[in-house]
Amino acid sequence: MIRSNLREVIEQRGIKQTWLAERSGVTTTTLSQIVTGKRVPTLEVAFRIAKVLDLRIDEVWYHEDDE
Repeated sequence: MIRSNLREVIEQRGIKQTWLAERSGVTTTTLSQIVTGKRVPTLEVAFRIAKVLDLRIDEVWYHEDDE
């Protein structure tokens, strides 16, 4: 299963989900679902979010077995 550190990154940086959604080109609803783990982003969306955060994709998403 794919897991995410996105919630932690957002909290640590003190950014708003709406800010991240706008800059990554996804709706706030979609981003909220990604943050809560209710939706796994497409690879394209994951790359866009990581790029906005200036992180590598594997710094945000990881496979559960990699923990």
